[in-house]
Amino acid sequence: MTPAPTSVRRLYVMLCGYEIIPYAISLRGADPRLVIAVPITAYLMDTDAGWVLFDTGLDEANLRDPARLQELYLDTGWDPAPVVKPHHELGAQLAQIGIGFGDISTVILSHLHADHTGHLKHMPQARVVIQKAEHAYAGDDLLPPAVFPSDFRDHDTRWHIIEGDTPIQPGLTAIFTPGHTPGHMSLRVDLPDTGAVVLTADVGDLAETFSDEVLPGSTVDDDQAMGSIRRINAEVAETGALMLMTHDPDQPRHIRLFPDSYT
Repeated sequence: MTPAPTSVRRLYVMLCGYEIIPYAISLRGADPRLVIAVPITAYLMDTDAGWVLFDTGLDEANLRDPARLQELYLDTGWDPAPVVKPHHELGAQLAQIGIGFGDISTVILSHLHADHTGHLKHMPQARVVIQKAEHAYAGDDLLPPAVFPSDFRDHDTRWHIIEGDTPIQPGLTAIFTPGHTPGHMSLRVDLPDTGAVVLTADVGDLAETFSDEVLPGSTVDDDQAMGSIRRINAEVAETGALMLMTHDPDQPRHIRLFPDSYT
């Protein structure tokens, strides 16, 4: 297959911490007594149009401030709180290759949950690509505890609103995958050597979600969520893409983690 034209030179998988959650949150029907640790992942791309992030992890400052830890996590039932070690911090990882939050030109936001929006406020210069349905959700007065409005409402966020499947730049294509949230999206990345890569985000946490077509425990619309699982499976089958999952506990042991990369 002829490689697709692309502006993307390199893709880094950034391991940004862990969440400790009931297995049943990740997989519908799983034993609720079981608890698993799932990774928090962001993706950095070196492109002809500048540095691009797909999701931003969570803001570890909220974990280290006792008042914010209590308010945002423990009082809302997010207990135990996520684990972010110093080597997981997104800013520290960026510094390893000589860049910082101020060098990011574009953030592509899969959805508005706090483990994806945490460092958005540290990149006011960046264009933030978001689906129209998710942007509308951002203005809701009754957001769930997994959304921290302080990550995006109190700042001059430069929203760039798209709708549905949308080319963002050569080699980066938004795939509309609602169900986990109203405007969730995944991302197809075309690389010169690796070829197609699909970043699933939260369509499904676990490999079983895709192999067995089992819903995750948490959705806003089951029919949309199953449609999105099947959409990702079809994309991977049609293109032979490498599928990278944001929260699968096993996958990080088998893929290239930052500072290694895909080209």
